[in-house]
Amino acid sequence: MKNFLVLFVLLFLAGAVLFAGCSQSQVPATPSPTPAPATVPATPTPPPDTVMVAANPLYGQILTDANGRTLYYFLKDVPGNGTSACSGACAGIWPAFSVASIRVSPPLRASDFGTINRTDGTTQTTYMGWPLYSFRNDTAPGDTNGYGFNRLWYVMAPTGAVTLAPTTTVPTTTPTTVPTTIYYGGGGY
Repeated sequence: MKNFLVLFVLLFLAGAVLFAGCSQSQVPATPSPTPAPATVPATPTPPPDTVMVAANPLYGQILTDANGRTLYYFLKDVPGNGTSACSGACAGIWPAFSVASIRVSPPLRASDFGTINRTDGTTQTTYMGWPLYSFRNDTAPGDTNGYGFNRLWYVMAPTGAVTLAPTTTVPTTTPTTVPTTIYYGGGGY
């Protein structure tokens, strides 16, 4: 019986050890750090359009350069003939618009733009065959001070249609006196 008692105590101890091992609370494993999400490279910002369409309160939709300066055409130019009728002093007042490559968004199409070589060796951008110009007296984006100048200079519409009349009544911008700082030389510019 003594052996039985020793055996019983040993079994009891063994059971207690087993029971203690099973009932101990498990220490949660330290979570492994979650890897940071892979950085998605930023999508590069596309370069700005070189010619844009702007809404003008007087003339409707007009073409502007990337800085919002109004683009004009000259009635003495012949669209599609590859030349500009504005040179010399005229080009000082009406600088030729020129960009190395055309970037536009709808409704404009890059295929409607071209380039001509001017007599002074520079290039000039055209739209639907018309050479494009800016006006030296337009000092801020959206200015249209050259509209109707000498009844030869007008803003260009995105449709390519020449804009001879404003969408609302506006005072004429044709000067009543010739500024002394501008030489017109009879060219009508």
